[in-house]
Amino acid sequence: MKLKPGLVGAGIMILGAFFAAPALGFGVASAQQVRALGSGAAVRLDPSDSSPVIANLAAGATLDWIGESGPFHIVSIPGQPGEDDLIGYVLAAEVEIVGGLSAGAPPSATGSVIPDIHAQYERSRARRSSGVNRSLWGGTLAVLAIATTQVLFAAADEDAYADSASHQAAVDRHSTAGTVRNVLLLSGAGLLTWGAADYLLGSRDIETMEGELPTLADPALEVQYRDASARRGSGKRKFTLGAIMAGGSYATVRWLPWLGAPDRADYDTEWEYLSAVHRRDRTETANRWFIGVGSVLGVWGMVDWVLGARKMSEIEAISRVSAAPGLRRIPVAGVGPDLFVRRAPLGRTEIGLAWSR
Repeated sequence: MKLKPGLVGAGIMILGAFFAAPALGFGVASAQQVRALGSGAAVRLDPSDSSPVIANLAAGATLDWIGESGPFHIVSIPGQPGEDDLIGYVLAAEVEIVGGLSAGAPPSATGSVIPDIHAQYERSRARRSSGVNRSLWGGTLAVLAIATTQVLFAAADEDAYADSASHQAAVDRHSTAGTVRNVLLLSGAGLLTWGAADYLLGSRDIETMEGELPTLADPALEVQYRDASARRGSGKRKFTLGAIMAGGSYATVRWLPWLGAPDRADYDTEWEYLSAVHRRDRTETANRWFIGVGSVLGVWGMVDWVLGARKMSEIEAISRVSAAPGLRRIPVAGVGPDLFVRRAPLGRTEIGLAWSR
């Protein structure tokens, strides 16, 4: 039996297409699709956030998956009858891959997978936030160590004690407290340095990513409103705590007779009077610390309270304006824009939307 040259050539072409398709990422992988997670997923002309939007997907709409390009999935948009299909790009965060895995499809790898830019942005925000918290804890630890040593363990002059043994015991306690204070100061300084480094590095990464993808800097109004509400609540708590610390300390020192200014006539011995004077001095030192810390907390809380409440009011005003009745296009059931892709003269490709009436 002698095969005709035409049949042999056709067979070779068919086998070549069969084996070349998987190597190029097409063919069998076309069974893989992406499905829109929500309404309005944008399909762009290029893998860039600034690229023109050529289509918006309804929730649950599917397109054939072709490949990946950074944080974007490459998809195929069916063209009009007789026209070529259009290649577009959609953010991976807005769609999910459906269909069976096959040759050329991205493997569902576990373990070391590079996160997309949104995950990186959230991770940098968390790093910056934890840096601020660590810095606050480190500074607070250092301040408390200094204040506690000066208020509770300060040693007075020898005349303020009943005998030299009591004075020496107070000096020893102050020395031990100084050692503990130095350890806490080093720990606080370490936390402060660690937090400052995380804050600076996180802020730098956030600034870089916002420059590459400006939409990252503008979260949804619901997220902004939730953050503003949390800031207002935190401001209320800080303001209340600061007022209690400052006011309570002032009232305690002024109204508690045992902590008042001592009168020499009320004491039988000189060392009892000097001991009361020393107690009064320590009380005044503690009072200044409590009033200072309480004032800082109060001012900080008031600022957060006011700014959070104002941000919430702005977002509520935006929502009222958005919900107000206005001129809107009346949709017609079953009628919508049709995406067309066609060849124009001189080899150009025209892309657009045709509205049906």
